[in-house]
Amino acid sequence: MLRLLALIVAPFALVLAGCLSNASVQTVAPDKPVMAPETFDHSAFDAILETVVDERGFVDYAALAAEPAALDAYLAGLAAADPSKLSDADRLAFWLNVYNAYTLKLAADNYPIESLHDVVSGVFIPLVNTPFKVEFVVVGGETMTLDKVEHGIIRPEFEEPRIHFALVCAAYSCPPLRAEAYVGDRLDAQLDEQARRFLYNPDKNRVPDDEETIRLSKIFDWFGGDFGDNDDELQRFLAPYFEGEVRETLEAGGYGVGFLKYDWSLNDTATPDPS
Repeated sequence: MLRLLALIVAPFALVLAGCLSNASVQTVAPDKPVMAPETFDHSAFDAILETVVDERGFVDYAALAAEPAALDAYLAGLAAADPSKLSDADRLAFWLNVYNAYTLKLAADNYPIESLHDVVSGVFIPLVNTPFKVEFVVVGGETMTLDKVEHGIIRPEFEEPRIHFALVCAAYSCPPLRAEAYVGDRLDAQLDEQARRFLYNPDKNRVPDDEETIRLSKIFDWFGGDFGDNDDELQRFLAPYFEGEVRETLEAGGYGVGFLKYDWSLNDTATPDPS
């Protein structure tokens, strides 16, 4: 009887042992290593910007045109980079620097010019025959336009309205070009500083223009949807950058909103401020 019982129990014991063995293997299996995001060194761009950008955020294009090697070397690094391996903040900083660096390249290679629009031949046609449609930006082996960088990558992928205070299209009415590269670990502070610097410049924004009205850069008109669905939401976006009665009025959407004419003159240090 005992021998018969052993014959019956043995197969079940083997099955149970196998299950326990498998469970043990699954429990002690090592986790896959988590790879840290890569970084990109923008210090070469820092050195360039520190040299050619003045206190107004204007650019010494003559100097860039005379000595293009440093900018070309930095652009070669961008051309070989893979931004998809960067963290979100580093990736946004990367693309902001791409836009600004290649804009400098376009202006310097065609200098002297009165406006970036002078780099394209033929009749100027808005949204069609513009420098922002020129295919010369190379990143990760792909050739693209400045429009692709701004409207095909930065705006839809990051949905960060403050990028409009960081992208500089080489025009007088643009936000000031920062005399340092954007970097992921300081990006939020850099964008806030750019916002204040831009908003408090009366040549570019007047908040308020009088007791009842604010007059803003055309950037807020062209890209209004990035800041809100209407004038009230736009004013609430602006409010944190101001104090006192102005802030309270903005929070309440109490101003009428107008826009200043956009000056496309080259933001060249050799050009005096328009009177």
